[in-house]
Amino acid sequence: MSLVEELEAMANAVCLAETEEIDNPIYRWQSLFGCSAPEALDKIIIFRLSPRELIISDSHWEMVRDQKEQEGFDREAYEYFCTIAAHKSHHSSAITEEEKQRLQATTFLLKLEGPLQSVDAVVQAANMAAIQETVMASDSLGQSSSFCKVNGLEKMAIETFLSESNIHSVFRPTFIRISVARKELSTNSIYPTLGVDSTMPQHRLSNDTDNPQPAQGEYPVWYFFYGTLAESETLAELLGTEPIYHDAKIRGGVLESWGNYKALVNDPSERNVVHGKAFLVASEEDEEALRLYETEAYEI
Repeated sequence: MSLVEELEAMANAVCLAETEEIDNPIYRWQSLFGCSAPEALDKIIIFRLSPRELIISDSHWEMVRDQKEQEGFDREAYEYFCTIAAHKSHHSSAITEEEKQRLQATTFLLKLEGPLQSVDAVVQAANMAAIQETVMASDSLGQSSSFCKVNGLEKMAIETFLSESNIHSVFRPTFIRISVARKELSTNSIYPTLGVDSTMPQHRLSNDTDNPQPAQGEYPVWYFFYGTLAESETLAELLGTEPIYHDAKIRGGVLESWGNYKALVNDPSERNVVHGKAFLVASEEDEEALRLYETEAYEI
């Protein structure tokens, strides 16, 4: 298709209101796929302009037509449903251990709505033990919504749960990815400590009653900064207050180049000294701002 023909096709798609009752398919797609009217229109236009990955034959449609029309589908919406179902089947194939670790390290905000309007419903769908935190957010119109945090594996579990549900298979949850530095401090070892293998006997806790410090939710807590976070202008902009630094140095690590950035990694020689700044992080809110700044590329 030439550029002119493609533009003409797009114009025709946008002008659907002149050739058919566009409100009817928009309403249908809203109901079936759990999206807003503008989102439904976008999906319809993109689907009509894109090469069909899956085409429902006349004989197949005649076999399922009565049932699907009772469920609210027409042939086009049913083809779209089958296409996205095929995509989900492909993505749900076995994943490697490396992919699993990557998914566990990613964080999403899930909007509490529809069949996932409560924390209990999300816990059931994702097969989670519990949800630790919910947050409130407002859109540009001032309408508030509740969100909870899930990781990439839990996101996949929720999508699989919905796709296999006879009732909720057409609902599309709202996920917003957030890139935040990972913080998973162990409760029964000194892991992760820079330059120290916590599995070695000499680095293990002496007894079960020992509590490694700092704890996961302990505040205030000291941080060692290097690079841009050791610059007062950067930290002041992030936290909204003038930072108080203390000169500091650490052993067991070495600074290495990572593209245009620096990364503090374990020092195999265990002799290197890195100079930087110590800063007392006062609260979880301040820590969250720092973790968002560093993104999931880093770990605390």
